[in-house]
Amino acid sequence: MSRNNEGSVFSALGHPTRRAVLAFLRDRDFVRVNDIADAVGVSGSTLSGHLRTLREADLVATRRRGTEIQYRVNLTVIDEAMLLLASLGGSLTEHEPTGKKTAQEDTP
Repeated sequence: MSRNNEGSVFSALGHPTRRAVLAFLRDRDFVRVNDIADAVGVSGSTLSGHLRTLREADLVATRRRGTEIQYRVNLTVIDEAMLLLASLGGSLTEHEPTGKKTAQEDTP
């Protein structure tokens, strides 16, 4: 995942419908739009906007079958996002933010 794409990936992951789409696609290979819409309970027009956002963030891959576009999750980008978040976790837990009181300091 490029640095330029990090923001779009995390922005795309911020919406519950897009996360539901990715969860549905996780164990499937190239699914029709109607099947995705039925699974996540949204209309085709609503789903279209979410799929566009997921495509722009490279979180899904597409293929054309006749007039139909099918989707699958791009696990490589998901894995890279998880690794990035994991690398941030270590630095956040090692250092106390300045000015934060511990539980012992608050107890009289």
